[in-house]
Amino acid sequence: MAELQDLIVIGGGSGGFAAAMRAAQLGGKVTLVEEALYGGNCMNRACIPTTFLMAAARQMQSVRKAALFGIRVGEPEVSLDALHERKDLLIEGLRLGTEQLLAEYGVTLLPGRGRLVARDTVEVAGQRIQARRIIIATGSVAAQLPVEGADLPGVMGTEEAVELRQIPARLAVIGSSPWHLELAQYFHAMGSQVTLIEPGPQLLPEADREIAQRLGKMLYDSGIAIRRGKELAAIRPRDDGALTVVLANGEEVVADRVLASRRIPNSAGLGLRELGVKTRDGGIVVNERMETSVPGIYAVGDVTVGPMWSHKANVEGIVAAENAMGRDSRMDYRALPRCVYTWPEVAWVGLTEEEALAQGLEVTVGRFPVAMNPYAMILEEGAGMVKVIAGRHGKILGVHIMAPGAVDLVNTAAVAMLAEATVQELIRLIPGHPSVGEALVDAAMDVERRSLHLPRWE
Repeated sequence: MAELQDLIVIGGGSGGFAAAMRAAQLGGKVTLVEEALYGGNCMNRACIPTTFLMAAARQMQSVRKAALFGIRVGEPEVSLDALHERKDLLIEGLRLGTEQLLAEYGVTLLPGRGRLVARDTVEVAGQRIQARRIIIATGSVAAQLPVEGADLPGVMGTEEAVELRQIPARLAVIGSSPWHLELAQYFHAMGSQVTLIEPGPQLLPEADREIAQRLGKMLYDSGIAIRRGKELAAIRPRDDGALTVVLANGEEVVADRVLASRRIPNSAGLGLRELGVKTRDGGIVVNERMETSVPGIYAVGDVTVGPMWSHKANVEGIVAAENAMGRDSRMDYRALPRCVYTWPEVAWVGLTEEEALAQGLEVTVGRFPVAMNPYAMILEEGAGMVKVIAGRHGKILGVHIMAPGAVDLVNTAAVAMLAEATVQELIRLIPGHPSVGEALVDAAMDVERRSLHLPRWE
């Protein structure tokens, strides 16, 4: 048996990396177990590569819009081999940097699939190591949709989609989660005829309804076909090698490739049931200290019950590590931003208007169309809106942004919410001019119906 550790972290993704680093900062003797690549799914197969591809497609769109600025250029051409070579180089650099940081902090890196055999013991490749505390950070895995034909050749998940070296002429995308929307826009920009199929009534179901509607209109206006409220019945092969996506109402969509995937917690084979670790729908149940039903065992990130966001996992890892090392830390999700890297970007923090009303809260809403913001006009990106949701006494309940730079701007709103600032205090923010930040202040002003840049309606 190896030397007793203060902490064993199973999984080297965002949450596991943060947990191992924070525990090491607090003086802990830490072992990090990883069965695949350090950096996890986000760095190697999801967030980073998808955002890179979106940036490349955005560059192509900028070239196509150059004539609006008096710049004459031809239709852009892309070398997918060169594109993916640079993507892979970027990811490799990030991964090596992650491993180097862990090593510099004295974290022992142990390759292999970890399995709990006792509440203080993890088995890896036949070796058993013990620790005072254990953090599970194994993330999520891709899973097929439970529908006929989901296993056909030509049906791919997001991990395969980000590595695709040939742009399909016709692409059907099943679902409208952030990565579905991002990849739909990427492939469309690269030349695919894209059909986006959402079984529910709203694209991006977790977003504010008004923002989701604006995003859907923008995608539709750009040339992406959208089918909302259409349940998927089957995916069937065609004689010509293509695929037919059959909807429950009998409608059919023909595509050369189909993006159809979901993600589930990577909790199988960890020995959770034998130890009595409580799960729900495959996700590990934790409290606000990130501790499971078994004392001394913590879990963070996608493997837990709840939304799957890398930055969420990162903070959860810090909280779990601090508790594992004897401190008392709690997770607070009220100021957790959500980000979608479409263009324009979509980001929000706090409650949607629908969630606030469902909770019976007193709600006042301020809105400002990005089309009236000078900086968005300059960029020729006026499709979005900034929306501020306020409660009693001006308490900020949520901020929702569809605008260029929304992913950065939402952090300003998150800081305001963390500081428990009111709408009246947000109005006192002095944003640079011109900037999209002015639209945030205008939306806050509109809560009190005093924006200087909106027409007055009696």
